[in-house]
Amino acid sequence: MRVCNRFTKDDEKTSSDPEDPFCQCGKEKSRHEPQHALIDDPYMPWSVETHTLKSPTNAYGEIEFVESAGWERRQQEPRKYVRVDYETDPKTLMDLIQKQWNLGQPKLLISVTGGVKNFPLNSNLKDVFGKGLIEAARSTDAWIITGGSNSGVMKYVGEAVRDYAIAEGGSASTSIVAIGIATWGILDQQEALIRDKSGWLSRPASYQMDQQEQTGPVRLDPNHTHFILVDDGTTGKFRKEIQLRRDLEKQISEQVTPESDERLNIPTVCVVVEGGPNTIQTVYRAVRNGTPCLIIDGSGRAANILAYAFDNHSTYSESVRGEIKKRLLGEFKFSDSDLDEHQHWIEECIEKPNLINVYKLDAGRGVSTDIDGAILRALLKAKKGKPVDLLQRAMVGNRVDVAKSEIFTNDIYWMRVMQIGERNESMRYAIEHDLPSFLELFIKNGVSMKYYLTEKELTILYGKIKQTSLLSRMLKEINEKKEGEYNVTLWKIGQIIQQLTMDTYKPLYLSDKKRFNREYPMRAVSEKEVLHESDNSDHCGCSSRLFAFLNHNCQKSEEQQSFAQFHPVRELFLYAILLNRQEMACKLWERIDEPIAAALTASKMLKAMASKESVQDQEKSMIEHADIHEELAIGVLKECFDAGEDQTNNMMRQKMPNWGGTTCLTMAVQAQNRKFIAQSAVQNILTKMWMGKISNENNYWKLWLYMFCPLMMAFDDSLMAKEPDDSEGIGDDHEMEIVKVDKGGAPTPTEADSEGIEDGPEMEMVKVDKGGAPPPTKADCGQLLTVLRRLKLFYNAPIIKFRLNVLAYLAFLFLFSLIILTEFEEEQVRWKEWFLIGWVVTLYLEEFRQIAHGESNCWKDRLYHWIKDFWNMVDLVTLLLFGIGVVLRFIPGMIGPARILLALDLIGFYIRLLQSFYVSERLGPQLIMIARMMKDLLFFVCILVVFLVSYGIASQAIMFPNVTDSLSIFKGIFYKAHFQMYGKLFLNDIQPEECTLDDPCPEYSWMGILLLSIYMMLSNVLLLNLLIAMFGNTFSKVHGNADDLWRLQQYEVINEYSNRPAIPPPLILISHIKSFVHYCHNSCRRDETHCKPEMKNTIFISFSFEALGKAVCLKKKIEESLGSGTCWICTEGVGPGRGIRGAIAEAMDHAKVVICCISKGYTDSMGCEREVRN
Repeated sequence: MRVCNRFTKDDEKTSSDPEDPFCQCGKEKSRHEPQHALIDDPYMPWSVETHTLKSPTNAYGEIEFVESAGWERRQQEPRKYVRVDYETDPKTLMDLIQKQWNLGQPKLLISVTGGVKNFPLNSNLKDVFGKGLIEAARSTDAWIITGGSNSGVMKYVGEAVRDYAIAEGGSASTSIVAIGIATWGILDQQEALIRDKSGWLSRPASYQMDQQEQTGPVRLDPNHTHFILVDDGTTGKFRKEIQLRRDLEKQISEQVTPESDERLNIPTVCVVVEGGPNTIQTVYRAVRNGTPCLIIDGSGRAANILAYAFDNHSTYSESVRGEIKKRLLGEFKFSDSDLDEHQHWIEECIEKPNLINVYKLDAGRGVSTDIDGAILRALLKAKKGKPVDLLQRAMVGNRVDVAKSEIFTNDIYWMRVMQIGERNESMRYAIEHDLPSFLELFIKNGVSMKYYLTEKELTILYGKIKQTSLLSRMLKEINEKKEGEYNVTLWKIGQIIQQLTMDTYKPLYLSDKKRFNREYPMRAVSEKEVLHESDNSDHCGCSSRLFAFLNHNCQKSEEQQSFAQFHPVRELFLYAILLNRQEMACKLWERIDEPIAAALTASKMLKAMASKESVQDQEKSMIEHADIHEELAIGVLKECFDAGEDQTNNMMRQKMPNWGGTTCLTMAVQAQNRKFIAQSAVQNILTKMWMGKISNENNYWKLWLYMFCPLMMAFDDSLMAKEPDDSEGIGDDHEMEIVKVDKGGAPTPTEADSEGIEDGPEMEMVKVDKGGAPPPTKADCGQLLTVLRRLKLFYNAPIIKFRLNVLAYLAFLFLFSLIILTEFEEEQVRWKEWFLIGWVVTLYLEEFRQIAHGESNCWKDRLYHWIKDFWNMVDLVTLLLFGIGVVLRFIPGMIGPARILLALDLIGFYIRLLQSFYVSERLGPQLIMIARMMKDLLFFVCILVVFLVSYGIASQAIMFPNVTDSLSIFKGIFYKAHFQMYGKLFLNDIQPEECTLDDPCPEYSWMGILLLSIYMMLSNVLLLNLLIAMFGNTFSKVHGNADDLWRLQQYEVINEYSNRPAIPPPLILISHIKSFVHYCHNSCRRDETHCKPEMKNTIFISFSFEALGKAVCLKKKIEESLGSGTCWICTEGVGPGRGIRGAIAEAMDHAKVVICCISKGYTDSMGCEREVRN
């Protein structure tokens, strides 16, 4: 701060008190320090340098604005302020701002200058200016610097900050930094800001604000967040802060943005609103310093004049010059010299059009709210940095429209002028900061995803996720290190993906631990490293890709083999899903070649993430995101179904190596995508699954007839479907194995592949006869089936299995009921009872088979998924009760409890029959509604128990006090109260006609009648109608979705009977024995050598490189049937020291069979053509 230390009388300024004259510093003599007031220096002209003295500041801390606009609506946080000397080093101020005020560092500096006095601005225009300015500051983490007073343009800026804080709930005031730099000598209430000698550090300074028109000294604006009050020792003199403000802005601009990595200085833009002559000088100095200026045309005075001059700078002439002079004289009172000087400044400004930008703030033209875009355009138009600097500024503001118009133009082709490392840094910034529009813009303008998104880069991206995200918490759970210190690898990401899907889902990242468990430093990748990784990637030619595949896949065991490829777009899509970035995920999804599988996988993962998320808003967002992907999958499914029904059916049931080796149908069921399951395409698949190989055109009654008269189907050629059998063996003597062979249509590796657009080859189902028999004939594929074959297909159809099981279950219930009613005796165990026990044993075995054949990989998960099903729980309870009942039955004297237990168990078996109703289109949805209403009934019972117990205890205590018999107390509280609700009032017990010593009359029976009346009113009228209302509400909510829910349950039934043996219980024991023998036989075969010496490399598989994964899959399938080592592909026996052509020629000489995987790349390859000719 500055203190006047030499009183110098001001003869031009008169004081009301002759004894207290004014000093030339602007203060009265009495306001000087006593020792300074005695020094009278009338001859030497007063100046700051000679008549002032530096002194430690006495005004700093926090301000609390009292009775300011909006002060009662929100308790405003105190504002920081400090009084400083006008010669203070800007570095010292930056140290104060960053370390004491904890403001950190901005990414953009917006310096607002203009009218100091109040000026009118249309309310619409004021809203446009305020919202645009705040949006620019919010989106770029900018600081706003103004004059800090409660007048003119500074007041409009403060009101904009205040309105934003109110709109955000009053807690966002500190998110916008608005620094006011004002002159200390012109401020009102200076004494309130000065700390006395005793100090008051514990409380803020109280600064009074009122709603009266401001006159005299200037007040601070209460809505700025920080104040720097510049003191040069004068009082009542304006613009003393200009130089320090200019120096501080320069110091801030010379800082480095946090994202720039010491490359991009903080940009500054000057926003001009209205203003006087000094505003023109400010703009002139800003342009000279290379600072871009945004002129708000329509705000008045200086801004309008500057805007007019710029609009006519290309046609500048004497007429334009004369008009500018006229406008200057019309707005300001200039002398000739001042007029020429200001006109010169304006002409100097418009000579640099790249630094001058005009925003039209004119209500008559239709107001735009794009001031934030105009600020960014001003920065980009200045072109003060490299293209990457300009691009980063656009990304900091998330203005892809500005980037398209100002950066991605014909004269700046960024792919040529930017280094590879710079492009990758821009890509990383867009991905890391969730800028999907920029990501899409980069891809469209030539960024190659295959060269950018390497495994290393993807690992780095995962390592930069926020510590508060759900993914970060899940990584901590699986990490072995201490909490808060964890490393990120793709192997661990793969574990998380498997957790969110199912344990049978095989993520690419879990296919090779050595490859995907690498740790990388979280730093930017240099251009040299990028080129090195690109040269060594598996995309750079056939040989390099071949050896990359060998290194990543062929060194693994058969069980670990994964045929999924590292596709950058798919990996980035999973990254977006794991971070719940909806817009980015949707844009990437559009570029994935397997959209249905991708959308269903995303839906499953998001729903699983929502179940783990503790933040309610995030959980809701994840559920909405999952629903969006389900709708996307439905849209694609409809288009596919309209294009081809058979192809859609195959696609839905085909395993997707790139999506965990699962099918679309399985993933939809796991994700509980009811709407997807309810689609016609899926229902068509389920119908075919339900009918098996039986034609849909058959009447259901005809199927009943053939079930009991199987020989009649020998004369019905229309019984079976016309399509060939694709899923069963052909004939009894030849077990067939299905493999997929590339039929063509796969593109050669192009740039499209690098973007993740994988045009998958069309696959043909090929049967390989394990017994070496000739391929199937027409008699085996169409309607000309043998009687034995037709019987097998008929009884293996799920619909027939279901009917036989229902009939068998009805017979079981009949037998069980007959025994428990008539033949359950202690003295003798009849053969029927032994038969029933054996029947139940087969049910035990069937449940065990279902657990063993579960989709999970481990027994624990299989048991968990099995027991989650409601009907499996019913099975478990009924079978356990039956076992306990049978044990009690053979214990002497326990026949009664055994009978009771088995009778209750029989109820459970009858309830189990309800599952068979799910196949009915009418009964199935009703069961869904009953299940939902049972939940309502459970909640209703909880409410009812409160009324029942309270009434029972009160009536028992009043009418029958001091009863010690527990049974009587129980009957009085629960028994009577329960049945009174149904109408049995027990009035004889309340008001008996006769009383005895053994049965005394109740006390206060009138009170019991009153309580009974109230209880009946509440239970029978209120609660009963509440239950009806709850049922009605549930019915109305469930009725619309009942069909979708039912179809999902229907799938469970169809899937269960598709996997069941054809023989129903109790004869199902035969199938169990057969399966056990088959399992033992296969276990013994695994211990033997599968390949005989004479079978070594007898099959040669010829393919082009894009079908490598399919060829390896085909080889694996064939060798599973014929023995390992049967097939040879060109990934064997090839190395740096041996030519691939020699290895192929040698293998073809030994081969007896050649399988050609035909594709577009195959037909275009000269090497493949030579293989076919040989």
